[in-house]
Amino acid sequence: MKWVVILSLLFFSGCGQKEERRKIDEVPMGYTGKARVNPYLAAEKYLDQQGRDVESSRTWSNYDNETRMIIMPGSFLQTKGMGIRVLDWVEQGGNLVMTIEGGEPDRNDFTESGSGMGSSEGGDYTGLDYVLAKLGISWNYYPYQAADHDSKNRGHLSRPWELVKTKEEWGGHRLEFEGEVGLAIENGRSWIPNEDGKSRMVGTDYGAGEVIVLAHARPFRNPYLARADHAEFLDHLSGKYGRSGKIVFLYGSSTSFFGLLWKEGWMVVIAGLVLLFAWLWMRIPRFGPILRDNTIKRQPYGKALIASARFLWRTKQLGYLLRPLRTQLEKENHGDPATFYDRLAEESGLKRDDVVEALTTDPPKDPGHILKVAQKLQILLKR
Repeated sequence: MKWVVILSLLFFSGCGQKEERRKIDEVPMGYTGKARVNPYLAAEKYLDQQGRDVESSRTWSNYDNETRMIIMPGSFLQTKGMGIRVLDWVEQGGNLVMTIEGGEPDRNDFTESGSGMGSSEGGDYTGLDYVLAKLGISWNYYPYQAADHDSKNRGHLSRPWELVKTKEEWGGHRLEFEGEVGLAIENGRSWIPNEDGKSRMVGTDYGAGEVIVLAHARPFRNPYLARADHAEFLDHLSGKYGRSGKIVFLYGSSTSFFGLLWKEGWMVVIAGLVLLFAWLWMRIPRFGPILRDNTIKRQPYGKALIASARFLWRTKQLGYLLRPLRTQLEKENHGDPATFYDRLAEESGLKRDDVVEALTTDPPKDPGHILKVAQKLQILLKR
């Protein structure tokens, strides 16, 4: 009977209505490993195969004259100090290739979302503004309409892109650009001219070096290096600016550790500071007027003497209680001790045996005995 009930429950539970499956949106993550972290890994390996001395880094180092070309996103210049350091390096002969949009390492090139489009989270990049102002370069957004083949082929790597071509004297390379950033320069070169006066790539000399600014980092990123003439364009840049030295790809951020901590986990930081303040408020002593301790209970002198005697008895140091009194009396002894005991007994009214006990008993028998001896010594001193 037991098994019949169990089988019946299993049968009826299986005949119930099936739960409607929830649709799960899968987001392709693209590359894994180093390529997922470093968006310029393909370009780095390509130049390495061409025999160039190339490396990548997440932070700015004190680059010397051996480093000839640095490719980095504009969002790296978050502070004016970093902008000054970069321009000082260019002025000494370095060549800087900087992108306004799409150079951040956290940008996902495998989705339809706008992640990484434009400056990262629209932050305030005072270093980037400082560098562009020093170079006489300005940028603004202009409306861009995607071509028909863009809308028909949306899917993998299908963000809106624009195919432009550099001037023939600078290679005549066909490059893809995203976004709607247009560049203008006061005194410099426009690699990709535009009818509206908005170029996608400009360049200018600065000191002994040169700066090239691109509207977007798409030509250098991993998924797009094999498209259009991106590889040829990268080879052209490395041959012109990085032939005699090292080439560096910067893909990190100039933000300090504490700045990054505040940016990503400010709520945790505030909660930790509140807990720290509360803990210090509980632990730090208060410096104020001293209040009277009403818990102190006073006791008669006799009880305090008994407590002292008991303590000295436990520590076997009872002699310290009687020695000062005996020493004061022995100073009066200038002759035979026997006659001295008789004189003290006669002057104090005590028996001679009590006088001998007070001056010679050592150690006392118990705390009560030491109290009696001390009382007799007090009588002898007051005689």
